[in-house]
Amino acid sequence: MTKKLFLATLAIASLTTLSCTKDNDDSNNSSNNTDNSGQDTTATGVVYDTLVVDFSDLKLEPNSHWEGKDAAGQFVSGKATFLNSYNSSSYPFDSWSGFAYSKQNDTTTDGFTSQFDVYTATSSNRGIFAVGYRDTYATDTYTPVTPTITFSEPVALQSADFALNVYAYKIMRDGDPNGFAKKFTANDWYKITVKNIDSVGLAVDSLDVYLADFREGKSMIVDSWTKLNLAPLGTASKLTFEVSSSDVGELGMNTPAYFCLDSLVFCVPK
Repeated sequence: MTKKLFLATLAIASLTTLSCTKDNDDSNNSSNNTDNSGQDTTATGVVYDTLVVDFSDLKLEPNSHWEGKDAAGQFVSGKATFLNSYNSSSYPFDSWSGFAYSKQNDTTTDGFTSQFDVYTATSSNRGIFAVGYRDTYATDTYTPVTPTITFSEPVALQSADFALNVYAYKIMRDGDPNGFAKKFTANDWYKITVKNIDSVGLAVDSLDVYLADFREGKSMIVDSWTKLNLAPLGTASKLTFEVSSSDVGELGMNTPAYFCLDSLVFCVPK
């Protein structure tokens, strides 16, 4: 089942309102409690640690990014591994897909060169953030990897902060000056579908995250870090992030298929 959530209405969510339970589900028979140390517990005595992947364990120079040129195929932050694919043989530019990470937020830049800049007042809570990229509809061999996170152990998901990069934001706000992608108008939308993937590769559940929504009289494009409650996805070992848009052509999405991610919060048994 896909749950549709709108970031504009979820900005009021905070970490203090989230609590870890054994199955991360308020329908459990066990009730939520907190021990004297501030850690989450349940009636069964299970104790949980709340962990945050904020990329503070990664290193970047100011106004720089990592996109996979070292052919590592991934990067790790805390208990989370972020999949990456880099291709130096694509023309006319090198290509990448999956996740990169960045420390850039120059909102004055334009076009493709702004793909690693987040459209927010600050780059992130800790300076570094992840950038996800892949056109869900694309069939080319240069961007084969869907943005994917795997965890070193099953985690009870809590929340994550989402934003747009400058490239996608300005295209939706202003349109492509070369006419390739449209300025968003009535009934347009841009979303990320977050999927909880089981051990055999099937989606257990999913959430639709709208980063732009012009349906039903709305005119919203996310322009700041905004928190999403991921708890409805439950316990996960692997997540995928699929980007889609109302502006689609014969070769796939016309809207640049990017999003930014920071402060991924989850719980693990202590």
